[in-house]
Amino acid sequence: MNQPMAEKQQSVVGWIFGGGFTLIGLLFLVIGAFQLRQGLKTNGWPATVGSMIASEVYYGPGTDRDYTVNVRYSYEVNGQKFESDRLRYGNKSYEHWSSAKDEQLLFTPGKEVQVYYDPISPHQSVLIKGIGYSWLALALGLMALVIGLVVMFHMARKKTAQIN
Repeated sequence: MNQPMAEKQQSVVGWIFGGGFTLIGLLFLVIGAFQLRQGLKTNGWPATVGSMIASEVYYGPGTDRDYTVNVRYSYEVNGQKFESDRLRYGNKSYEHWSSAKDEQLLFTPGKEVQVYYDPISPHQSVLIKGIGYSWLALALGLMALVIGLVVMFHMARKKTAQIN
């Protein structure tokens, strides 16, 4: 009597696990694809001179690999002033404070910097062109999606075998 209930619970957990990994994988794929697309577009963006307002090394909650560089800068395009805080698409984190500090020192407050902006939407800008770590979100998304689909495929085969 207990065996069928245990199998049913195991089946529910398997479907939830598989479905959860599949959804997380899809979410990471969408985010990664957007970041990758935006990062690739920056390679063709024109530049203007901007001014650094602020920059800091930030340590986020979680693991000891969460040092990031936060920036704020201003720039002007066609007489219109903008401010932004995007360093790059596919932000980068550092394991060591000193590595993050090295990058932060490139963007000290008051310093003039090259700002790359989207000519169609000049409010979108970066200080560093390219894709950064956008590929990582794609890789993680693909791995989670494959794991989720394999688990769900296994659950479906198991269910089919029980019916036959």
